[in-house]
Amino acid sequence: MEYAVVAEGAERSEASRPTSARRPLRLCVCDAHHLFRECLAAALDDRERFVVVARAGSGMGMYAELSRNPPDVLLLGVDVLDHEVIARTREALSLFPGMKALVLGRAERDEHIVDCLVAGAGGFLQRDQSLAEVAAAIEVVARGERVCPPRVTRLLFARLADLGRARKRRDRLDVLELSPREMEILRLIADGLSNQEIAGRLFLSVHTVKNHIHRILEALGVHGRWAAVNHAFAKGWLPARGNR
Repeated sequence: MEYAVVAEGAERSEASRPTSARRPLRLCVCDAHHLFRECLAAALDDRERFVVVARAGSGMGMYAELSRNPPDVLLLGVDVLDHEVIARTREALSLFPGMKALVLGRAERDEHIVDCLVAGAGGFLQRDQSLAEVAAAIEVVARGERVCPPRVTRLLFARLADLGRARKRRDRLDVLELSPREMEILRLIADGLSNQEIAGRLFLSVHTVKNHIHRILEALGVHGRWAAVNHAFAKGWLPARGNR
């Protein structure tokens, strides 16, 4: 069965150099089925391309082995790819940030494969791949690229595009700058002043104050005065209440 390689502009790493110029990739083979785990480890441990530094079943034993022998790539064998496996993959990669992960198993839904890749896994392969295909996929994943069934690539790109758009929206809010007058009005709202009181304090008309507040709410994407104030506190635009 063929698989697709998704390149994401990863930096050139040791794994992308010619075989003669780099050390073997360090692998951890993790699978609840002892026979499958041992057979896969023995088949991959050729000392030129790969060296298996750890074998583990599922559960806490995997984390203990990863701590003792940190690998370049974790091969995680699963019966069925589900939310528990996705959460375990995300946790392992957060605990060992320099490690890559390739998941081997069965997926009942293509969306679960996409979820697994978005969670940080470098690839997903069905168990019926040949040993040569698994070995090639390990090297692809080690380079920082992604491996998945061809039918999943469209869903993956759509999900990554959605995440990119959401990140841009968050970034715009993070660097958003209100005008000095709007920040002044926001501080006075935080002090508990009404629109009439703010107008008197700043020598403005109430209508002008209302226009400024409308602009603040629109810019921050919130629906009320105190929502705007809480947003400003959360972003650090206003000093904490206890320090004012």
